Amino acid sequence: MNITYFFDIIFLIVFTLAISIFLYVKRANLKKDGIMYLYRTSVGLKFMEKLGKKHPNTMKVLSYLIVFTGYLLMLASFYVVFNIISVFTNAEFVKAIKVPPIMPLIPYLPEIFKIDVLPPFYFTYWILAIAIIALFHEGAHGIFARFYNVRIKSTGFGFLGPFLGFFVEQDDKQMVKKKIFPQLTILGAGVFANMIMTFVFFFLLVGFTSSFYEPAGYQFQDYSYNVLQVSKLTGGNITLISQVQVNGNNFTKININREKYLIDSSIYLNRTNLDPEMLLIAYYDLPAVNAKLEGIVVNVNSQEITSSSELAQVLNSKKPGDKITLTALTLVNKTETLKEYNLTLGADPANLSRPVLGVGSVVPRISGLKGLIYKFINMFKEPSTYYAPEINPAFALFIYNLLWWIALINLSVAICNMLPMGIFDGGRFFYLSVLAVSKSKKVAEKSFQAMTWLILALLAVTMILWFIGMFL
Repeated sequence: MNITYFFDIIFLIVFTLAISIFLYVKRANLKKDGIMYLYRTSVGLKFMEKLGKKHPNTMKVLSYLIVFTGYLLMLASFYVVFNIISVFTNAEFVKAIKVPPIMPLIPYLPEIFKIDVLPPFYFTYWILAIAIIALFHEGAHGIFARFYNVRIKSTGFGFLGPFLGFFVEQDDKQMVKKKIFPQLTILGAGVFANMIMTFVFFFLLVGFTSSFYEPAGYQFQDYSYNVLQVSKLTGGNITLISQVQVNGNNFTKININREKYLIDSSIYLNRTNLDPEMLLIAYYDLPAVNAKLEGIVVNVNSQEITSSSELAQVLNSKKPGDKITLTALTLVNKTETLKEYNLTLGADPANLSRPVLGVGSVVPRISGLKGLIYKFINMFKEPSTYYAPEINPAFALFIYNLLWWIALINLSVAICNMLPMGIFDGGRFFYLSVLAVSKSKKVAEKSFQAMTWLILALLAVTMILWFIGMFL
């Protein structure tokens, strides 16, 4: 077991025991609310009172910004829902992600569903993220409630087993008597705070990455290749050269009109049974694939390589047929191994005077929700550049992923909480908005109910699409 998982599980056990002891000792002060137990306190009331009354002009300006942000996030929530429906129509995506679209964010979620595109989600990450999100979200509600003279009855903790959250309990009777704009501000203050935290941890992540990570190599994704039709393999212009094995896979080396390629042997042998117009990948017969080069290029002829541009600069100073010594770094089970390759540079098939190694980088062109996730995960990285930490690698990765998760979860909570349906702040926000326009409670209530049912229907559609993609 990974040492980080070991300590994280120990922390989970200790935390669960501590919560259990607390709940037992304070059982007389606990109140059951649905499936949760609430422990009410007065902690933070004076702070919210002071902050809510200290700078009235600033609070008024922020009120307009909060309401505007609330509407933007509501639009974003619709965008996310429709994009989720779009991506879940793709069965391959469903099988790759595996996670149902309606799923609470629980510790070890990526590990449970084996989602390689996401970093580990330890219990430590979960509890810190929830604490930060709830503290600022609920605190913002309380601060603006006091600014608009809505009484805060209590603060406290909500418990569901070892999981907990914070809450700020306002006087709902006073709240509904306020004008629409103050109510919108109080409702939107929580998600506004989440957006602030998103940007705060985004910049912390940028600062951490730039301070403790540095470019340390060129990470190629594939060998150089061409895309051919199967019909190219069935004419009389083919010369069979040899059978080779590359990284455990069998290839057939052939000559097509004096151009040498490596073709997957199973495809080549079955070529007469395939659709002649079918497209296939054919690797160019170049040094990298022949040497079975793998890993991260870190050195060429004793010159350090930290990026694709540096590798290109070194290669451009050579000519086809020149010999080079290349060092590549491989990571197997987080263990680094250096391997040296003695290579003879090949010629670019499109420009025979240009020397090439025969490796390439693939920058995915992903649109929609998948594209947003990919861009968010890789926002601090130059494509194809390997970054090495300047401090303990395990610790650096732990902190990097922690900051990333907190930023992502804050953003997710801000968007999700503005869905215009009953259980979220966005539900009441939507109702008040319709009321402000229509001046009719009946119209507002019917619009709110219709919107709630619409969102529920859309979420049901995503679950159906997930089920079809996973099991049918």
